[in-house]
Amino acid sequence: MLFTLASRNTLSCLAIGALFSACSGPKGEGSVAGSPTKESAANVAAAKVSQINVFVDMSGGMRGFMHANDPGRNETGSEFQRTVMDLLSDVNRLAPKLTAPPAYYFFKEKEPTNPQVLVPSTYAGMTGAVSGGLKNAARGSELPQMLSEALTLQAKKPGTVSILISDFIFAPQNVKDTWRIKTFIKDALNAVEPAKLAVSVFANTSEFRGNFYPGNRTGKQPLNGEQLPYYIWVLGDPALVGQVDGGLLRRLAAQPQAHYNVAFAPPYAVPDFLTDPVGNWTVAEGTGATAPVVTFTKKPTLGKPAEIVVALDLNQLPASIVGQVSANTLRLAEAGTGATLTQVFPLAQMPDARQQPALKKYTHFARLRFVQAPAGAPTLHLELARTEPAWVAAYSTASDSGIKKQGPKTYYLKEVMAGVADYFADEPSAQRVFSLPVRVTARD
Repeated sequence: MLFTLASRNTLSCLAIGALFSACSGPKGEGSVAGSPTKESAANVAAAKVSQINVFVDMSGGMRGFMHANDPGRNETGSEFQRTVMDLLSDVNRLAPKLTAPPAYYFFKEKEPTNPQVLVPSTYAGMTGAVSGGLKNAARGSELPQMLSEALTLQAKKPGTVSILISDFIFAPQNVKDTWRIKTFIKDALNAVEPAKLAVSVFANTSEFRGNFYPGNRTGKQPLNGEQLPYYIWVLGDPALVGQVDGGLLRRLAAQPQAHYNVAFAPPYAVPDFLTDPVGNWTVAEGTGATAPVVTFTKKPTLGKPAEIVVALDLNQLPASIVGQVSANTLRLAEAGTGATLTQVFPLAQMPDARQQPALKKYTHFARLRFVQAPAGAPTLHLELARTEPAWVAAYSTASDSGIKKQGPKTYYLKEVMAGVADYFADEPSAQRVFSLPVRVTARD
């Protein structure tokens, strides 16, 4: 409960063990040319997580997720307890591979006599509290201050990624400040330059047993197993957050999620062995920091166009993002080539898939058409635009005073997430999920 007092290294490398060292993606089979994005590949390759900070909200409103279980009643823990215990175990298992050991903290409310917001803990202390229940729950925690404290702490050690776990109910003490929720969140994130930060949010629901404290302060409501939302936020360098999302948090892949300025660099290729090719061209494979190069050996024209197919491996991207991929969401920055995106289709619709095993590692294909020769050697980009996930509005409510009848909702979640989105509004990389370059040229 959060009450304010005042107010081509690619994601295929992202198995847990690969989070902490650079790795090289496969170069493809046969005559498949592929590379990561030019600007992001070097960043992803060089990025290395040095430390993980884990924060758990210890306010009284969280107690219902973390109750003591009775073995005699065959209780096996709430969904919250099972998920968070697995996550904490995974973080602890990574300790030998980190430059510094994981750090664990509880968030609590700032008090006049004790301004400390962070309560240092240990792996044993945090797992004990999550599994056995909060013994000394705080009165409340303030979301903007939680974000600010986490960012300040991680800034002291480059390469640190922060994981925040809470119900993220943010209710300004003065109800007249509720309309400012979005601004409060933006101000809290301002501790870091937008280009150097990414935020991922994973949502889930869990049984809640105990008193629920509504964000609109209408009095506590006793619940006995009803589902309520909780969230796991990930903060850090864009490349590092992408790694943690795809590796450490892979077990959360099926949960609703949102990603802001996360550096995703999925493997891709321009295969030149497809049957019935259109036009005359060759392709040179890209390297870790360069794009594949398509060279037209015979210049395309309106009457005799040329087509290439870009093969995408989106297996390591979050399911919610992969589900967005279509001809309506993929866009082509054609860089003056006059190229057009004519078709986007999944592997199941690729006619050559059965005859060409090398294609089976890809999930989607995009067909590009050229009706003129490129001038010089421009680089076009195939991009997936970022959209606000539908679940955010579905989870949000302006009044949680009847939560038992409403179902799992979070007080003004939409405004909280809008604050994050607005913070990144002027960051070009935050407006797209990925941007895959292909360089094109023509022989004289």
